[in-house]
Amino acid sequence: MGEDSAAPMDVVERLTTRRQGLFRKVVTGDTVSLGDRDAVVRWLRELHQERNQTVIIHRPWGSVCVVGEGTAPTDILMSEGDRMWYAARAGSNLPQKHPQLAPDEVEHVMLDALTSDTPPRWPEWREF
Repeated sequence: MGEDSAAPMDVVERLTTRRQGLFRKVVTGDTVSLGDRDAVVRWLRELHQERNQTVIIHRPWGSVCVVGEGTAPTDILMSEGDRMWYAARAGSNLPQKHPQLAPDEVEHVMLDALTSDTPPRWPEWREF
């Protein structure tokens, strides 16, 4: 892959997927700087309003994303290169029937990723 195809660093992006017709989906994106905490908080809180959105924080140490698919559980994923982890409560088991983290916990982890020089240490990260 060329340098132009690399993910941007130190930015936050939101991807929104909307259906147009029966088979077509349209994805739109917004990007803000790490310093725009108000926009990031607003985006995170909108995830729980039956929207099909993803919020991704791109940092030099990797990317952290939270996926909200309408009324489905909201999950946090972290990636670095070819490796990927998901956030879990300590001691929880799979399969999961409920979201691993409450909305305020999701917000806490994502906002920590805005300012941290390292990946968030909480919650427990389990590799896929």
